[in-house]
Amino acid sequence: MVTQDNARPGPRTAGVARVLAIASAPAAALLVAAIPLLFGRIDDKPVLTLGPAIAAVSGWLRGLADGSSFVYVYGTTKWNFFDTAPTYFMVSFAYVALAGSIGTTLGLCLRGRAARVASSVLGTLYAVPDFIMAIILQMATLLTLDLAGFKLGKISYDPAGGHILALPLALLTLYPLAFAFRTALRKSVEAEREPFAVFALAKGLSARTVRVRHVGAAVIPAIAYELPTLLGIMQANLFMAEYVFSLPGITRFLFQAAFSGRQPGWIERYQYSLAATILLGLMILYLAAWCFFRLALSLVRRALTGER
Repeated sequence: MVTQDNARPGPRTAGVARVLAIASAPAAALLVAAIPLLFGRIDDKPVLTLGPAIAAVSGWLRGLADGSSFVYVYGTTKWNFFDTAPTYFMVSFAYVALAGSIGTTLGLCLRGRAARVASSVLGTLYAVPDFIMAIILQMATLLTLDLAGFKLGKISYDPAGGHILALPLALLTLYPLAFAFRTALRKSVEAEREPFAVFALAKGLSARTVRVRHVGAAVIPAIAYELPTLLGIMQANLFMAEYVFSLPGITRFLFQAAFSGRQPGWIERYQYSLAATILLGLMILYLAAWCFFRLALSLVRRALTGER
């Protein structure tokens, strides 16, 4: 008879499942990039066509041998992905790292009256979709400039003004701020009721020391545990922010170069090899951001708790 405990997957099974999930991610990227090639037109009727998609995937795999999978055309010039992509990659990583760091730090630091105000404001802001919020920020900037002559920030990327803009950075900061604030608020209340916190107070430790060491040790692991979800949503928001603010990031590079057509026949100029490579690059971006925040959270926890 199989009991409930025996039915649970062991560590080895969970590890194998995790390895399989990681190994299947590149294959999923190749298949997702082929989706636009699955649809064609015969006699002005949309039809499902597998041939072009299969040919594109197999061609990309064959091109790995001679490097042709990483060559793309932009305008009238041929480029190599590894010559141009690092700049786009670093811009996207900078926004994710800065926005996540600022938002998480502010969320952990909000206390007292500021926490009550933040709870109300964040609840209101989260009722507004990110795309609409980006448009509101751009319109507010133009309106402030017209009425008061004061410029809140640039509403679009300008090569002469630097890569990091205040408006998209503030927009991308909202979700990690709300996430860290709500997590810290919930876990702080739970941790303050735990026996170890009560025992520490009874031993004469100050409330601040208990909050910093014990409550901090409960909040940081909770944020680290939800890090995949947090980064997934931030990366989705990055698509929108780079598109609306014309940021030179890797997600805008996807729409700018892989989908380069501007007419109804744009799909004829779709560059599958570039789209597939960029999607793989987005996975690397996710992994780099995950490593960055895991290391940062680990260092913060050690600083708060005194662990070594």
